Amino acid sequence: MSIIENKVIDGKGLSEKFIREVRDEVVAKNELKGLAILLIGDDPSSELYVKLKNRACDNCGIPFHKYYFDKEADEKDILETIEFLNNDNETAGMLIQLPLPEKFDTNKIISAMDYRKDIDGFHPENRKSMEACNFRVLPPLPLGIVEMVNATGEKIEDKNIVILCNHKLFGDPFKCVWGGKNQIDIMTMDDADWQDKVADADVLIVSIGLPYFIEKDMIKEGCIIIDVGINKLDDGEIVGDVNFADVIDKAGFISPVPGGVGPMTIAMLLKNLLKIQE
Repeated sequence: MSIIENKVIDGKGLSEKFIREVRDEVVAKNELKGLAILLIGDDPSSELYVKLKNRACDNCGIPFHKYYFDKEADEKDILETIEFLNNDNETAGMLIQLPLPEKFDTNKIISAMDYRKDIDGFHPENRKSMEACNFRVLPPLPLGIVEMVNATGEKIEDKNIVILCNHKLFGDPFKCVWGGKNQIDIMTMDDADWQDKVADADVLIVSIGLPYFIEKDMIKEGCIIIDVGINKLDDGEIVGDVNFADVIDKAGFISPVPGGVGPMTIAMLLKNLLKIQE
């Protein structure tokens, strides 16, 4: 099946291609260390994401270890587990599934990880490296987005690339990948000119958590749109930040929700796990 069909970037199909590559590489290796995930609390979305990551690891023969703590757990126990994993020779990478329950200090827990094992790139040392574009691996979410844009076959040069997001740190990886030959604007809705920038975007990446927010009268003809939004409606339907049905005729390419960046993020997580073991 084609990765691009009727302008739609099939993130699920593309992710399966990368997972096959990971599986082939795992088979070729004599020894592979595993992935550890700390799941804290009972957030249903977090539980689902961990299950999907577990399944992907199992499909590729990657050792997977989940450490679960309930929302009333003692922070000391969590920090001790992280310290154990930092020193565990069989653990190549780890991540803390976010968000954490309110009682926990997210920055403190993230910072307790060995930054060299931080697969998500959230550790302060890794954020600092990203700001300087001096990174070993690109975090899984932006890496997945980059691969989806690459899948369109479009040459990403002399383009206006706009990242509309809630926190400007989200845009740093894209500056590193595309900044040399393109105009990149990282915008929040607090910026007075965000609508003008969006209207002129050749590539638009949207992550604001507002269902159906982007409509066709806001975008440029032929724009490549990557929708990072995951919004649950009252009837349980999962939709993106972009009104897919409204923009599809005007967009050049668009990623769907679901079936877009979600599967790609998991595939890139596994790709990064192999990368840090090279």
